[in-house]
Amino acid sequence: MDHDATQAVAEQLDAGLSAPGAMDEARFASFIEAQTKLGLVHGARALCRHLRPYLISERDYAAVARAAELITAAVERIARRALADPAMADELGLSREELAVAAMDPGDGPFLTVGRLDMLVTEGGFHFIELNADSPAGITDQLLIEQTLMALPHVARVRGRPGVRTPAPHLGLLRALREAYAGWGGREPRPTIAIVDWATVDTRAEFNVLADLFAAEGHRTLILDPAELALEGGRLCARGEKIDLVYRRVITQELLSRCGLDHPLLRAYRDRAACVANSFRIKPLNKKASFAVLSAPEFSDLFSPEQRAAIAAHIPWTRRVKPGRVAWRGREADLLELLQGEQESFVLKPNDDYGGKGVLLGWQTPPDVWREAVRRAGADRDQLMIAQERSRSRTLRAPTFRGGIVEDEVYFDLCPFVFAGRMEGAMVRLSASAVSNVSAGGGVTGLMVVDDALAPREDRRHV
Repeated sequence: MDHDATQAVAEQLDAGLSAPGAMDEARFASFIEAQTKLGLVHGARALCRHLRPYLISERDYAAVARAAELITAAVERIARRALADPAMADELGLSREELAVAAMDPGDGPFLTVGRLDMLVTEGGFHFIELNADSPAGITDQLLIEQTLMALPHVARVRGRPGVRTPAPHLGLLRALREAYAGWGGREPRPTIAIVDWATVDTRAEFNVLADLFAAEGHRTLILDPAELALEGGRLCARGEKIDLVYRRVITQELLSRCGLDHPLLRAYRDRAACVANSFRIKPLNKKASFAVLSAPEFSDLFSPEQRAAIAAHIPWTRRVKPGRVAWRGREADLLELLQGEQESFVLKPNDDYGGKGVLLGWQTPPDVWREAVRRAGADRDQLMIAQERSRSRTLRAPTFRGGIVEDEVYFDLCPFVFAGRMEGAMVRLSASAVSNVSAGGGVTGLMVVDDALAPREDRRHV
């Protein structure tokens, strides 16, 4: 995923940043302060500390979009099968309570209104390693980066050129929410929206940005803790107002564990007292075991030929951790023995967690810790773990300011947003460690898409 057009633009960005007076202590401090004021933060931590956006060619962006849309559609097929087939529900590790919520099914609309794939760029292409379908964050990052990083003179000059653009995932979100509401049967031309999550979450600043965006488009918008919701007269209400559309950010499992099946949000969803997006049918999609189903040949008949091709190209070998024979790289072995003997080739991750919690990278984990984790995972059916073959992701050199311009070598991932089946933009995460989740200490940068025509004529080729 290299391209001469992006290299030419990167050189222009670096030249602008290295020019005398382009960046100093005061300007960098103002850059960080602007993020805090605007809400480009996780908790109180400013998220963008590097001074160059990630560059991708239009051709590569289109390839990622096509693959992301195919993979998302394939995972939705798995979810639909799980609601009709107890064997598939068991394969995904769905609990009885989760299955009951997913099976409430308030209509025939899409399972997934808002999703985010986590993607690693490798030397040979790119791999999707999981789908965040329950409560994907980071949708407003690009908008706020446009007001901070993209406003710095060395970036603004390049961004203003013909053939350079920045995607707008926040607009894709609002479009998808409106489509979900209309498909649900909503009739209000500008439905009242509630953004619902716990009052204590670190992503609260993002909700404030979204509320302002929705309000600017004519939607009365409330940011609510689940405890504020009530059913009154057959309508979902809060603070004396009726709610038409819930943009659900509260994670399904947390809502169930804290509040149970009788919570007003779940009752409103079941009784069609409000449109809820994402719907609670997404739980099967959010299980990391869905990627084991994508990867395993015995399930290939679930998918279209085009989806199978995307899976073969972009999904790493993934399996549920349990005793039994598997085929890997042309040989057969017991899975637990394979994981013990090939530790550096695998990642272990919980089936149902987020933020990088519980993830073990075999090549960075002490052998005794790894052995015990594999043993425990193979013996405990209640705490399902997933094994995924390591994707050897690339790093990049990203400029920042520490007394002067310096370059950090960082891990990165590109996380495409898919709204109602269509990709629009991506979150770009940077980290000093191979686990780049923002909630685990990672940061972000912007995404800039470069027209292939900007490559020097004699070098216009796809690499």
